[in-house]
Amino acid sequence: MASVAPASEASMQASSVSGPLDSSSIRSTTDIPHLLPKPARPSPLLKDGEISNLLQHVSTWSLGKEGEKSALTRDYKFAKFKYAVEFVNDMVEIMKDENHHPVVVLNFRDVGVRTHTHCAFHEGADGSQIRDQGVSAFDVRLAMRVEKLYNDYVARGYHFVPKPKPSS
Repeated sequence: MASVAPASEASMQASSVSGPLDSSSIRSTTDIPHLLPKPARPSPLLKDGEISNLLQHVSTWSLGKEGEKSALTRDYKFAKFKYAVEFVNDMVEIMKDENHHPVVVLNFRDVGVRTHTHCAFHEGADGSQIRDQGVSAFDVRLAMRVEKLYNDYVARGYHFVPKPKPSS
């Protein structure tokens, strides 16, 4: 089992903020490059090629499944349970702001996120909109914002860092 290396004193001092992030910094989207505009509802499902192109901006996320439907997935690991809980609470602010609610699993220091859109559609052969579920721009936008939040946690030294294995 891997152990956690504590953040160095210097890295903790370099961080100007401690404790949970304030909601204004969580809700800020101005410093996220390539952030998609908020899509309209219902939103069209993205095709695999579109998803691949957009995942270049959040390469730590992957295309997976939530039940039978396509979903964006990402697992996070934190140095302490407290940080994982704070991260989930901060994610709630993003979810409320986006009006998009993924599956979030908190398991000690691990947080899993699975997101897909329930109110999406694909085009039928006749051009009609057929209600469906899967990955839409809502999911990519949420992934971008959650990844930015996680990067803020990394900058504060709250993420899991395995101790290097001793050389023989």
